[in-house]
Amino acid sequence: MDLLSPAVEIGRVRNGRTPSVEAELARLRAQVVGLQAERAILLWAAGHDELTGLANRRLFCTLAPSLLGAGRPAAVIVLDLNGFKPINDALGHEAGDRVLQVVAHRLASNACCDLVARLGGDEFTGVLTSPRAEAGECWWLPAVTALTAAIGQPTRVAGRVVAVTASVGVATAHGDVPIGELLRRADLAMYRAKVDGGGHAAWDRQALTGAPAERAPRVVEFTLSPAPPSAAPTCGPHHRDPAGLAPADAYRRADPVWVFREGAWRPGVVETASCRAVTATYRHGTGTVVDTMTAEYVQARQAVDAQLDRPATGPLPERSGGARAA
Repeated sequence: MDLLSPAVEIGRVRNGRTPSVEAELARLRAQVVGLQAERAILLWAAGHDELTGLANRRLFCTLAPSLLGAGRPAAVIVLDLNGFKPINDALGHEAGDRVLQVVAHRLASNACCDLVARLGGDEFTGVLTSPRAEAGECWWLPAVTALTAAIGQPTRVAGRVVAVTASVGVATAHGDVPIGELLRRADLAMYRAKVDGGGHAAWDRQALTGAPAERAPRVVEFTLSPAPPSAAPTCGPHHRDPAGLAPADAYRRADPVWVFREGAWRPGVVETASCRAVTATYRHGTGTVVDTMTAEYVQARQAVDAQLDRPATGPLPERSGGARAA
């Protein structure tokens, strides 16, 4: 009590009055309650991510071993978002933070995960366990499929409809492999999935087979979300029928289009258009690219792409040079 209060000498006269024992004890009890509340706040802050409310890496590594050692098949996943940076850059960090909060809520409310955490940036992790003691080699696949489908649902942020997809790395638990090693393997598998185009899951079998540490992890890919729709044009831009070629100024802002770049038709959306050229954002690798091209490199797209498609937010700039109506 001497440490908690500078005035615990009950018999001392203060301001000409001697405080009663009951009053002094009540004051000390209130002080202890306040200190306990402050301690609880500090403990929560030490183990949680402030933005999303999810566990952070420290708390995840503390809680995960008990789940992995529960006697059921278990796996650690590492998840990284695709298409997040363009949202952050175009709409600002406040919108980006809101997207992270939405993703965190979908992870936390998904029944597939026993534990989820934010590692930092747009990277998350979780522990999956099988409801059965005996499970097939890829028992986790339906759970990861449901998880990525939930994350990929469009959401409205800053007045725009946006969507992100996820690249997932999976490391199945085996024996007494520590949580830090499982995170490392799942992270390597996630990067393999991301390099291969994103929206996929990669599986590190090393954790399951108990392969020696010096061997490179064997990664097997599983496509969990559809690749860009298969209705892309079949011929190159210079072999298209001129009769079916729409002029550049026929396109409007946010029109879904196919864009021909680096030998392939890629899904994109129109940003601006003039009588001479179209500026479009299109998917490329794990992100998006903005480029300007002439009309033969653009074609209208009917198939939906959740990562790109959005409603128009404003009219096109004034067109010049005898623009034609769409």
